[in-house]
Amino acid sequence: MEWIKDLSDKLLIWFLRVTSGFGAELTRDGKTEQRLWRQQRLRNLEGLAIRSRERFSDKSPSGS
Repeated sequence: MEWIKDLSDKLLIWFLRVTSGFGAELTRDGKTEQRLWRQQRLRNLEGLAIRSRERFSDKSPSGS
């Protein structure tokens, strides 16, 4: 079920990007900078997700 949510989120984001025209006004350097920032944000989010999974998997069910 989670993969369906993930797929629908990706499709919605793709649709919004395609129809919004966002980025059409950017220069080549601007597009490169936007891509680098997007990659950095994704790496940050992945790191946060990994740390969160590790933190919650380390906790025992008894709460100690």
